[in-house]
This record gives sequence, C-alpha cells and structure tokens, in this order.
Amino acid sequence: MYDVRRLKKTDGSLVDAICDSLKTAYDPNVARFFVHRDEGYKKFFNSVLEHPLYATYYAYDVNSGELSGFACFQFIEGVIFLKHIVVDNRLRGSGIGTRLLASGLADIQQTLPTGNYLFQLQVFEKNSQALSWYLSIGMELVDCTYWYDLTPSIVKTHASGSTPSLSLRIISDDFGFKQLSYEDFYLGTLLAEKTLIIRNALVLDKLDLLGQVIQQLHISSVGYISQTALNFSLVDKALLMSKPVNFLELV
Repeated sequence: MYDVRRLKKTDGSLVDAICDSLKTAYDPNVARFFVHRDEGYKKFFNSVLEHPLYATYYAYDVNSGELSGFACFQFIEGVIFLKHIVVDNRLRGSGIGTRLLASGLADIQQTLPTGNYLFQLQVFEKNSQALSWYLSIGMELVDCTYWYDLTPSIVKTHASGSTPSLSLRIISDDFGFKQLSYEDFYLGTLLAEKTLIIRNALVLDKLDLLGQVIQQLHISSVGYISQTALNFSLVDKALLMSKPVNFLELV
C-alpha cells in the first residue's frame, strides 16, 4: 500500500534521497547537462522546498517506509509546471506515477486561487516510454527546444597544443553554482567541474575560445539549449507539452 505526501524541510533524509535520485534518474547522455549533478542543486532544492511557487510530493510504502517516487512542481502565471517525476524502476507500471500527479495537482489547486490552470511539462523525444505515458493522459505537444553538445565542433575547430593561459573568472552564485566568464565576457555555468552550459548565444561564434577554455579547465562537455535548430551535434529535443488541468485523463 502506498501513500502520497507533500515534502517538507523537516523530511531531511527524504530530501537527500530525492536530490541523489535526480543525479541518476535520466539518460546520462542528457543528464550531464543537468544542474542536478552539481553540489549547488541541493542548496537550491532546499531553498524552494516550502516556497509558495514550488511543491514536491512523494509516494512511499506505508509498510516499509521506502520511497517509491516523487514529483516536483512549479507555478508560473496560470501554469502548473511539472519539473520532475521519478518512480522507482521496480514499480513502473504500478500506477504510482499517475497517483503522484493526481494527488499533487489536487492539493496544489486547493492552495491556488480559483481558476483554469494549464498543466505543462517537458519530456525528451528519445524517452519514448515517458512520452507515450504523457500522450495517454491527454498531453499535447506545443513547442520544443534543442539540446546540443558543442564539444565535437569545438574540438574540430580548436587546434591542439599549448596555448596561453586565459584570464578566466569563476564566481559562485547564491546557491553555489559556478558562473564562468572570460575577462568581462560571460560564458555560462560550470557544473560538477566538468560540464559547461553556455548561457550566452554570442559564445557560439567563438568556438576557438571555447577550445582554450575546455583545455585550460579540463572540461569534458559543453552544452547549449536553443529555441531553434542549429548546426551542432544534437543530443535530444525537449518537447513542451500542455493541457488544461481539468482535461487530464488521470484514472
């Protein structure tokens, strides 16, 4: 028998278990570009845990107390956005995911002003099992973003060998995420010391500079998320799906 509850700051061990689970819950080829693998994520997660615009729900076995799954939501101007939903691999197909969504959405709507809310989420195109499930509950595709690995293009462009040391600046933000700049030119976020997520589109015209950066900092992957198709190595497409909450088929 399983029950669903809203996560609180006092649920310390569960908070740790959820943050640790997010590090391995997704396809590693895409997950290397996620903030969940960085030490700063746990601090961020704790900071929004009881924020009025965020909510996390977890399912657990009432007999063993074992965590069975969890779902994280964010509220954005009339939209209830599903940030994550993760179910123990051994329990997939048991209905826990549907129960997490139904219970979470019902509870959230009780705390929000009365209105007609949209439910939205992103799912990667290659995650066919999750995509199939979302379609089965009535979700509809409305947009997409492209997740690129710039590393092959950088390696091809940048000549190997010794290069002068760059004047790089790394500043930790309030959550501990490391923001990387070259002199006064912002590059992006450095995750887990080995992945750089480009946050400045102007950097795309400076691949040779990025080649020097990854050589100097020993970075293994450079990622970029785009609203349009580009001529780089595509990792996957993140599909934005949407549906009015009251029209979801959560049975």
